[in-house]
Amino acid sequence: MKFKLFGTEIYISFLFSAVIAFMLATDRTGLVLPTLFSALLHEAGHLIAMWICECEPKSIKLVPASISITRGFSKKRCGDFFVSLSGPAVNLLMFGSLYINYLVTKNGFSLNCSLINLAIFVFNMLPVLGLDGGVILKLILAKRFNDIYKAERIVRIITFVLGILLIILGITFIINGNLNISVLIVALYILVSAFIRA
Repeated sequence: MKFKLFGTEIYISFLFSAVIAFMLATDRTGLVLPTLFSALLHEAGHLIAMWICECEPKSIKLVPASISITRGFSKKRCGDFFVSLSGPAVNLLMFGSLYINYLVTKNGFSLNCSLINLAIFVFNMLPVLGLDGGVILKLILAKRFNDIYKAERIVRIITFVLGILLIILGITFIINGNLNISVLIVALYILVSAFIRA
């Protein structure tokens, strides 16, 4: 499905919609909807930062395991660092506010939602390609070495090494009789990112 909203072309793949529908239909924990909402807030943080920097998104593509945003050139001096940090910052802010709510009310749902936002923050701040942490690290290294290509090579190596370490961790879990699919999925995502991300 493809449509335009406020001048931005939005593409939602059938497979993305099918995965979301499957997750919602099979959810027995009640945490899929809060997780999707927290991920939506994360992306909204990026979009708001883009509008602040006057580099509005040209297109947004929603495909399984990825949301790709193509944006225009910034007219202001608040580039990639601010835009990349804004998504995780929203999740960190949500974590803090929901955790304080839990401390005051002892509401278990608030605790679960706060931990979901913390997990999204931590995951997105991993210093790997395809995630906000990787973009931020690449920008820092590019400024340090004055070479964007060297910075990308370093982040690609870090991405690959972290992916291998997570594969080893996942195999260790299996050997010890503790199958953890999420670790293996994250490891595969990171390894694929090491080879295909620009």
